[in-house]
Amino acid sequence: MTHSLHRRGSAESLRNDYVILATPAAGVNHEGSGDKLRRILDIVYELGPVNIGSYECGTIYSGATVEEIKAKLAEVPRVRCVFSDRAKIKELVRQIKDLDLGVSITLSGLTDEVVGLAEELGLQPHSINFSLDIWGNRGALPSEEVLQIVTMCGHGMVSRRLVERLIDQVRQGKKTPHQAAITVAQPCVCGIFNVERAEKLFEKYAPAAAGAGVADD
Repeated sequence: MTHSLHRRGSAESLRNDYVILATPAAGVNHEGSGDKLRRILDIVYELGPVNIGSYECGTIYSGATVEEIKAKLAEVPRVRCVFSDRAKIKELVRQIKDLDLGVSITLSGLTDEVVGLAEELGLQPHSINFSLDIWGNRGALPSEEVLQIVTMCGHGMVSRRLVERLIDQVRQGKKTPHQAAITVAQPCVCGIFNVERAEKLFEKYAPAAAGAGVADD
């Protein structure tokens, strides 16, 4: 799942950031697979993801409900979501393994965390993909602090200008880190933007009395 490979930040910042993609193989076993993906969606929702969404109707932060996501699955259905709790992601993978639905499951995160989790569940990863960092004119890139936020939307739907404006608003006390995280998550339609991690990244820009006088959502 290459669009989840390029998340940036320290190992500590990325340690509780797990992205899941569940999908059948197009042209092989996608026909009639919608009900299988709906079963996975039910488990995901019950466990409590940080974010979940679809191209067809958006994410829980842009107003979509899990029922709408289930109803509007594409012809080749996909479940995309993100968790920030290792115990939850382990339980999700365990339940999907026990269901044995015959669909591909990709788990994205720090390699040692993902491989360790697979070993604990008696799973052998089929393959491992790595990001080879950024090549080309790096001088045209935004700051590393901004990159850590925008790369959580691997399809590039989060604007650097939006993040920079939100950082300024947090600094000025016009938005709380939570409000900024929710705002920046909304353009990322596939549901792998980790709002909890974004909130922590915005927190360092908050004044001493963070959010004082600002009504939270």
